[in-house]
Amino acid sequence: MLVANARMYSPAAGAAKAWRDFFAWLAKAADVALDFVEHAPPAPLAELWMRRDLGACFMCGWPLAKRVAKVRPLAAPVMSDPHAQWRAIYWTDFVVRFNSDFGKLEDCFGRRIAYTIKTSHSGYNAPRHHLLRFLDGGRRQLFREVIGPAVTPRGAALAVLEGRADVAPLDAYAHALLRRYDPNIALGLRVIDRSAFAPMPALVASAGLDSRLLTRLTDALIGAAVDHEARSLLARLELKSFAPANSASYDETLAFEREAMEKAYPEIA
Repeated sequence: MLVANARMYSPAAGAAKAWRDFFAWLAKAADVALDFVEHAPPAPLAELWMRRDLGACFMCGWPLAKRVAKVRPLAAPVMSDPHAQWRAIYWTDFVVRFNSDFGKLEDCFGRRIAYTIKTSHSGYNAPRHHLLRFLDGGRRQLFREVIGPAVTPRGAALAVLEGRADVAPLDAYAHALLRRYDPNIALGLRVIDRSAFAPMPALVASAGLDSRLLTRLTDALIGAAVDHEARSLLARLELKSFAPANSASYDETLAFEREAMEKAYPEIA
């Protein structure tokens, strides 16, 4: 029995249920026994990525590029959002309270920004990279206070809604799932900027598993878009399909980090 988990993209109970149902379909389609495990926050996701019995779990592209665990990417989701251009890409939304006076990201400078965790691409690396364009001269502090770790995208959104932060980075796919499954949160937020695109986090499995089993999982994921049952499950997940994924494509996240280091902006400030 292998384990499956979608905590990264379960920002609401409805999304978590949709992922459980999808993994049940995947187990049948790939003829692989998968046990859905919760592994709720604040348990570190890295504990999951290190498991030798990992069958399908989302992994952030930045730690994947850093090779922090011996995993093999299976496939990456393609969001239904047209902004994703029918590709396996995503971005970070900078969100503020819907009724705030902030019109653009620069209006938030001198205020408070939240982040998820410092090892997250969408919750830290991508927003840090985006902020580089606003640095001028010797200026390296844009915000009065940095709030975190909020741990999850939902936590970052709540930091804004509850008034603990004025702006926060929100993973675009998690944001789409919040719109569908927790509109009370999503409707309270407004997007004022977006980061650059990056490869969408992939479902990964332990690299030590039998190669034939890994191939069956990948083939089932890629074929989901043409399977009648799976198509309805993908719709519940705000997804169009799954696309092939490989570790090398996530090296793009390292370029985000490298540019921040070169510009002497190692931390959001």
